[in-house]
Amino acid sequence: MRGWILALAAIAVSAPVAAQNPVSLPIAPGLWINGTDKCATATNGYIFDGARWGAVYYYGPNASMGPAADLEVIGRTTVRKDGFTNMQLGPTEGAGYFHVKSLAPDRMTLRTGAPGPEGIQVMDDTLIRCSFTAMSPKMKVAIRKFAPALAVVK
Repeated sequence: MRGWILALAAIAVSAPVAAQNPVSLPIAPGLWINGTDKCATATNGYIFDGARWGAVYYYGPNASMGPAADLEVIGRTTVRKDGFTNMQLGPTEGAGYFHVKSLAPDRMTLRTGAPGPEGIQVMDDTLIRCSFTAMSPKMKVAIRKFAPALAVVK
């Protein structure tokens, strides 16, 4: 009897990330890049796939190595009074934070708070969402590898 319980537990632990429950954010899933960059040439950005958030990037001379990604499951979200939504990455909250606020269907503000020597350092970045068809060939490879559900041509 213990054997099937252990097997069931192993299967549950190894469930793919895509099976995670979607979270509620005021932004659409996709690849989000710095608002001053162009989708056709971007080599780094952020992925939101409905359940995870994180950086996706190429590195090295002329972004010649990679892709790499640092994606974390969003543990929960909380709407704040200032119009931002807090994303708790992982099961517990730390000193830093990630807040998002929709500005338009394909435009948002990412507010990042990171601990520093003088307290929490706050940075606001305007990000734009890239459609899969508008992405650079490199980012298409990264999306297919790290968030294949976003590799949709519309």
